[in-house]
Amino acid sequence: MFLPLMLIAMSILAWPAFIVLGEGLSDGPGEAWMVLWTLAFVLLLPIALLLLPALAALVDLARQRDNIPLAGVKIP
Repeated sequence: MFLPLMLIAMSILAWPAFIVLGEGLSDGPGEAWMVLWTLAFVLLLPIALLLLPALAALVDLARQRDNIPLAGVKIP
């Protein structure tokens, strides 16, 4: 329940981020790059911190099922 709420909150923050990016682009390429790096750390890093553990749990779940042998197979 916590993950969808955080993703919704982060998506709401995307709209002001696009406005700020537009302002940075109007001021020049240097300011635009600075805005992009700031937005990458402010928006994308928290999203990655939310999604990567969930992805790792799914990978662990998939690997856990691979360790179970089929019925009737002898384990060496």
